[in-house]
Amino acid sequence: MRKLEALAEPGCYSLTFGLPSGEERAVVARFRGEDLTIPVTAFEGWSEQDSSFVAVAEAVHAVHRARELSRPSETRLVDVGGGWDVSLGNIVLDPNGQPACVSHGALAPDGPVFRCLECGAAAAFG
Repeated sequence: MRKLEALAEPGCYSLTFGLPSGEERAVVARFRGEDLTIPVTAFEGWSEQDSSFVAVAEAVHAVHRARELSRPSETRLVDVGGGWDVSLGNIVLDPNGQPACVSHGALAPDGPVFRCLECGAAAAFG
């Protein structure tokens, strides 16, 4: 593993690995509750029993614990189920603390979710 980065969505981490060819491949590890999922099948011959997998999982758990202990207590934007708009930076908080699409401006409330009426980008407070 070359890099471990916390993504905007709580419990999500980008893991970048060096391949024997010299290329890099990134995957997203996710916590759902206490369960961690790392897409082991993204790498031929790698399994959850490998010592390298165990070490990577331990590193992700350590960063996750640190992140949970140091996270802000205020409400923040989160991705809605199946979406990546907050994680990708398509939706941000405007100067007034309201969710906004970076391309189209203010979002319309749709129950607990906020949506861009132009492009469909969506987020919620979490």
